[in-house]
Amino acid sequence: MRVLLISPPSQNLLRLTGIFFPPLGILYIAAATRNRGYQVEVRDLSVDRRRIDFTSFDVVGIHSDTTRYLKAIELARRAKAIGARVVMGGPHPWYKAEKILETGLVDAIVKGEGEKAFPDLLDSWKEGADPAFIPGLILPTSNGPRDTGPPERILDVDSLPFPARDLIDLSLYSHAHLGYRSLTSMHTSRGCPHGCRFCSSTHFDGAQWRARSAESVLAELEHVVRDLGYGAVAFLDDNFAGSPERIHQICDGILRKGLDVHWWCFCRVDNIVRHPEMISHMAEAGARNIFIGVESPNAKQLLSFHKGIEPNQARDAVKILKKNKIEIMASFILGAPEETRADIRSTIRFAKELDSDTAQFTILTPYPGTVLYDQLKGQITEKDWSKFDGIHSVFRHPRIPRVELQLWHIWANISFYFRDLKAISGFFRFLTYRRKKTV
Repeated sequence: MRVLLISPPSQNLLRLTGIFFPPLGILYIAAATRNRGYQVEVRDLSVDRRRIDFTSFDVVGIHSDTTRYLKAIELARRAKAIGARVVMGGPHPWYKAEKILETGLVDAIVKGEGEKAFPDLLDSWKEGADPAFIPGLILPTSNGPRDTGPPERILDVDSLPFPARDLIDLSLYSHAHLGYRSLTSMHTSRGCPHGCRFCSSTHFDGAQWRARSAESVLAELEHVVRDLGYGAVAFLDDNFAGSPERIHQICDGILRKGLDVHWWCFCRVDNIVRHPEMISHMAEAGARNIFIGVESPNAKQLLSFHKGIEPNQARDAVKILKKNKIEIMASFILGAPEETRADIRSTIRFAKELDSDTAQFTILTPYPGTVLYDQLKGQITEKDWSKFDGIHSVFRHPRIPRVELQLWHIWANISFYFRDLKAISGFFRFLTYRRKKTV
């Protein structure tokens, strides 16, 4: 059975900078599927422009988030036209399964992690068995979608094979850099216990945090640095620093092995404030950039987001990061239903006050699968899923018109990046650097 796994063209904010990372999600599934004995190919259409010959494959698996859904369904149409079986995975297919299966273009949807469910599905088709007994699937039937139950969470994440990076051309990702070092990505944990109202990670990946051991992380990191030749790594976990003890073990290992690697990661501000010694150790072991989710200076708004942090923690976290000479990317959300124009102005002022190296402003977006989507779906006015990208207003705000909210988003970026001579200089250095790297 010949299997093709596809990542549709990216629609996220990194696309604007020309930065792309290998699609680790489907590379993990590719590794697990290959280990079952199947022939597997991977195509990442964000960087690979070759036309796909669907006649070469029996099964086509397509990953999709919300912004890429329209492109994903077009790929499904092309695959189905030549008689291939089509499987979709990712957050959007799971949470919009009924509509997707109504198209007749998809033979199964995998919920959550696919390293076990997808190969199990292939086995059932090969053996002529009924896949309805495989947990974590949604299947079309004459009576409508059949949900086979909750996905099986992989508790021992150390048991997973490393992503099948050999199935893609890594040179296609050469534009990704941290400083002047070539940059690639890794995942070291799964799950998120925090349940932010605007995020589907807790439901999609599970509320239980499941982390790879420091030994497993270091083994892959050593492979990426010494065998593949990367000088920098982006740890893309939602909760990379979920265990300070594990972070200390990873940092000790980097230093002990003499790995010359710079890295960036996501980190909650409350973890930074509670464990400043962890940040110092991270800086010693090569941490150069940390992304923090600040979101709002308003304590009530943070409570509404179910963020679990306080505004003063953001201030303290920034001080700790600056003390350790770690560059900071801070994220902020504009346009929550409870917010007024004064609240948006306050968020912009707070971003400038924190004076992070970079700021990411996004318009609050109710993605399918989030608590926010269930609360606001009656107010959603945008029908084009590709506009659910954080830079378009997609629901009817009770006080601020859609166009005005998008203008506030533009003003937030202008106000932050042109706040003083240092910021202006850094902004143009960034643009110049990106031009050199994306020619």
